[in-house]
Amino acid sequence: MGTVLRNIRPIIGLSRTVNARFEGKAFVEVSEEEIEPQEGDVVLDGRGKLAFSGFVNAHTHLAMVIFRGLADDVPLNVWLEEHIWPLERSLKPEDVYWGTMLALAEAIRGGTTCVADMYFHTDEVGRAVEESGIRALVSYGVIAGSLDGRGRAELDRAVTEAKRWNGAADGRIKGAISPHAVYTCGEDVWREAVNEAERIGVPIHTHLSESLHEVAEWKERTGLSPVAYLEWIGAFRVPTIAAHCVHVDEDDMAILAERGVSVAHCPKSNAKLGNGIAPVGRMRNLGVRVAIGTDGAASNNRLDMLEELRMSALLQRARNGDPMRPSAAETLAMATEAGREALGLPTGGLEAGDVADIVLIDAERSHTMPKHDPTATLVYASAAADVTDVIVDGRVLMRNGELLTIDEEKAKAEVTGLLARLKG
Repeated sequence: MGTVLRNIRPIIGLSRTVNARFEGKAFVEVSEEEIEPQEGDVVLDGRGKLAFSGFVNAHTHLAMVIFRGLADDVPLNVWLEEHIWPLERSLKPEDVYWGTMLALAEAIRGGTTCVADMYFHTDEVGRAVEESGIRALVSYGVIAGSLDGRGRAELDRAVTEAKRWNGAADGRIKGAISPHAVYTCGEDVWREAVNEAERIGVPIHTHLSESLHEVAEWKERTGLSPVAYLEWIGAFRVPTIAAHCVHVDEDDMAILAERGVSVAHCPKSNAKLGNGIAPVGRMRNLGVRVAIGTDGAASNNRLDMLEELRMSALLQRARNGDPMRPSAAETLAMATEAGREALGLPTGGLEAGDVADIVLIDAERSHTMPKHDPTATLVYASAAADVTDVIVDGRVLMRNGELLTIDEEKAKAEVTGLLARLKG
């Protein structure tokens, strides 16, 4: 049994309305001619809808939707140390499961087909991801000042969970090792984390040069920028996804480009926390792969990739005084294909043999008409609520606005209930 998509307008690649059929996990036929459904096929009408492979949220903390709206309007270090971390210590595994489920409902509704998550109780994150049908890179965030007994236990847990989830859900889930940041993990922890990532064949996912405070403090302590420090200890010899990179200089960017580091740009979180605007244009000019992420909902306050990529485009133009760059097509590529490359996913496309990851978005709303340029319509005018259908790995996760794999109302109720316990 397969699925036939009729009258869809691809945004990337083909510039015409087509029909497509997928069976199992891949497209088997794409044609301008009508495709007759086979017995048992499901037919989805995409008339008036734009089609693309879906957004890749290259850096987030899914379960932090639990803290959405908590401790807004404070600096990053205060937000973490006085508000978020104390409450996180009270979270139970089941809390993380339900927080992740609620986050995934929001993500899928907004057209996201893959997320890169860093948190704890990773088995519960993985369980939610597996049940939801989305793709994900999951990792346990390590915070350890040294490789003492506690630090060793933290890293061992990260390695165990990365191995457990790497390749799970028939390859839909991947694992990573995530030393949280240079300022939360000691040098010996970092070195061993990189060794373990290299040994088991998974990437590093970390926070890097997010704030001026972080960079200034690290230069005072080590004489090196955070980027130069990680280069010094050899961290970049394994594939690395570095979230933020707001405060990087020319030398830092040269290192990132030379080492093939993927940067996860999180414009809304960086702006909300007053951390600045990353030099995305310069990084890309130097050859750095830049993807887009939301960060956690506690510092955003949404997991809305459409809003994120639009903010990215507008802030970069304001920063650089350039009304032409990044273009809508460049911005969309950062939120889609750059993310897929950073996370090691198969290329998203609409040709026979391509993996069946596809999102349909209604482009005939009052705020999107007339649609002179499909890419510009998506980037500058569309909203998350315009997404109608989401398909990942050949499985329909949302059809005509109805989530098929997540009990959204139960997730909302569970998160509301656990908040009462945490605050009590």
